Amino acid sequence: MNLWEERAARNEALFREVNEQVRDLAGRHGDSGREQITVVCECSDDRCVEQLELPLTAYEEIRQDGRQFVVAPGHEGDFEHVVARERGYTIVKKEGTAGRIAEQADPRP
Repeated sequence: MNLWEERAARNEALFREVNEQVRDLAGRHGDSGREQITVVCECSDDRCVEQLELPLTAYEEIRQDGRQFVVAPGHEGDFEHVVARERGYTIVKKEGTAGRIAEQADPRP
Protein backbone atom coordinates (compact mmCIF):
# COMPACT_ATOMS: atom_id res chain seq x y z
CA MET A 1 0.00 0.00 0.00
CA ASN A 2 1.28 3.44 -0.78
CA LEU A 3 1.18 6.44 1.53
CA TRP A 4 -1.63 8.13 -0.43
CA GLU A 5 -3.89 5.06 -0.08
CA GLU A 6 -3.30 4.91 3.68
CA ARG A 7 -3.85 8.64 4.13
CA ALA A 8 -7.07 8.54 2.10
CA ALA A 9 -8.43 5.63 4.14
CA ARG A 10 -7.62 7.38 7.42
CA ASN A 11 -9.21 10.67 6.27
CA GLU A 12 -12.40 8.85 5.34
CA ALA A 13 -12.46 7.01 8.64
CA LEU A 14 -12.10 10.35 10.44
CA PHE A 15 -15.07 11.83 8.58
CA ARG A 16 -17.08 8.71 9.39
CA GLU A 17 -16.24 9.19 13.08
CA VAL A 18 -17.50 12.80 12.88
CA ASN A 19 -20.77 11.57 11.36
CA GLU A 20 -21.16 8.93 14.06
CA GLN A 21 -20.81 11.66 16.69
CA VAL A 22 -23.44 13.75 14.87
CA ARG A 23 -25.76 10.73 14.89
CA ASP A 24 -25.15 10.09 18.59
CA LEU A 25 -25.75 13.73 19.52
CA ALA A 26 -29.01 13.83 17.57
CA GLY A 27 -30.21 10.76 19.47
CA ARG A 28 -29.29 12.26 22.83
CA HIS A 29 -31.15 15.48 22.10
CA GLY A 30 -34.44 13.84 21.23
CA ASP A 31 -33.99 13.83 17.47
CA SER A 32 -33.91 10.04 17.26
CA GLY A 33 -37.37 10.01 15.67
CA ARG A 34 -36.34 12.14 12.73
CA GLU A 35 -36.28 10.65 9.27
CA GLN A 36 -33.31 12.54 7.75
CA ILE A 37 -29.74 13.11 8.87
CA THR A 38 -27.23 15.68 7.64
CA VAL A 39 -23.66 14.37 7.51
CA VAL A 40 -20.33 15.49 6.11
CA CYS A 41 -18.97 13.91 2.95
CA GLU A 42 -16.69 11.00 3.87
CA CYS A 43 -14.43 11.32 0.82
CA SER A 44 -10.64 11.25 0.98
CA ASP A 45 -10.24 15.01 0.37
CA ASP A 46 -9.43 16.46 3.79
CA ARG A 47 -10.50 19.91 2.51
CA CYS A 48 -14.01 18.78 1.54
CA VAL A 49 -16.78 20.41 3.56
CA GLU A 50 -19.82 19.21 1.62
CA GLN A 51 -22.84 18.27 3.65
CA LEU A 52 -25.17 15.50 2.57
CA GLU A 53 -28.72 14.84 3.63
CA LEU A 54 -29.98 11.29 3.50
CA PRO A 55 -32.63 9.12 5.14
CA LEU A 56 -31.58 7.96 8.58
CA THR A 57 -32.47 4.39 7.60
CA ALA A 58 -30.05 4.60 4.66
CA TYR A 59 -27.31 5.96 6.93
CA GLU A 60 -27.83 3.06 9.33
CA GLU A 61 -27.66 0.54 6.46
CA ILE A 62 -24.40 2.05 5.22
CA ARG A 63 -22.92 1.80 8.72
CA GLN A 64 -23.59 -1.97 8.87
CA ASP A 65 -20.53 -2.53 6.67
CA GLY A 66 -17.28 -1.09 8.02
CA ARG A 67 -15.93 -0.71 4.48
CA GLN A 68 -18.80 1.51 3.28
CA PHE A 69 -18.84 5.30 3.20
CA VAL A 70 -21.21 8.03 2.03
CA VAL A 71 -19.75 10.64 -0.31
CA ALA A 72 -20.97 13.48 -2.48
CA PRO A 73 -21.58 12.59 -6.13
CA GLY A 74 -18.28 12.81 -7.99
CA HIS A 75 -16.18 12.34 -4.83
CA GLU A 76 -15.50 8.65 -5.43
CA GLY A 77 -11.88 7.64 -4.87
CA ASP A 78 -9.38 5.30 -6.46
CA PHE A 79 -9.48 2.61 -3.78
CA GLU A 80 -13.22 2.00 -3.70
CA HIS A 81 -16.12 1.03 -5.89
CA VAL A 82 -19.60 2.50 -6.11
CA VAL A 83 -22.24 0.43 -4.32
CA ALA A 84 -25.15 2.76 -5.14
CA ARG A 85 -25.85 6.21 -6.52
CA GLU A 86 -28.71 7.88 -4.74
CA ARG A 87 -30.23 11.32 -5.06
CA GLY A 88 -27.69 13.68 -3.49
CA TYR A 89 -25.16 11.08 -2.29
CA THR A 90 -23.17 8.03 -3.35
CA ILE A 91 -22.38 4.92 -1.33
CA VAL A 92 -18.86 3.57 -1.86
CA LYS A 93 -17.05 0.52 -0.52
CA LYS A 94 -13.31 0.45 0.18
CA GLU A 95 -11.20 -2.31 -1.35
CA GLY A 96 -7.89 -3.96 -0.50
CA THR A 97 -5.70 -2.44 2.19
CA ALA A 98 -7.87 0.69 2.35
CA GLY A 99 -10.84 -1.58 3.11
CA ARG A 100 -8.96 -3.31 5.92
CA ILE A 101 -7.99 0.05 7.43
CA ALA A 102 -11.61 1.19 7.18
CA GLU A 103 -12.82 -1.95 8.99
CA GLN A 104 -10.23 -1.58 11.73
CA ALA A 105 -11.21 2.06 12.26
CA ASP A 106 -14.95 1.33 12.29
CA PRO A 107 -16.41 2.85 15.47
CA ARG A 108 -19.29 0.38 15.48
CA PRO A 109 -18.78 -3.12 16.87
